[in-house]
Amino acid sequence: VVFINGEKDSQWYRKFRIRLNKGPNDFAMMKEVLQRRIKHKEWPMPNLIIVDGGKGQVSAALKAIKQFSNLTIPVIGLAKREEIIITSDLKEINLPKDSSALKLIMRIRDEAHRFAIVYHRKLRSKNFLN
Repeated sequence: VVFINGEKDSQWYRKFRIRLNKGPNDFAMMKEVLQRRIKHKEWPMPNLIIVDGGKGQVSAALKAIKQFSNLTIPVIGLAKREEIIITSDLKEINLPKDSSALKLIMRIRDEAHRFAIVYHRKLRSKNFLN
């Protein structure tokens, strides 16, 4: 999903079917999707990448970006239960629950979940019919 100036911009949403990693491997799947996303030079590069998860997910995203030596895109993660922000240097930031910054990040995460779930259900229904 893409947010610009705090608002979703669904014209830039993209779906990626996992190709390389069969089976549940959250880190490898995230790395694959980010690498494929970054290879599209015709799409604008993000100013910030937000991943759903903690230090492991942030590390996987950073590894994917690091393969493109000319890129320096900051990455943060949002650890779900505690709503703790994990920075690119793997430090934790606790924002107040009523923080507008935290609410925006949570809104982005929730929109990404909604978008992914709709796509996943569509794929599952196609597989079920085959």
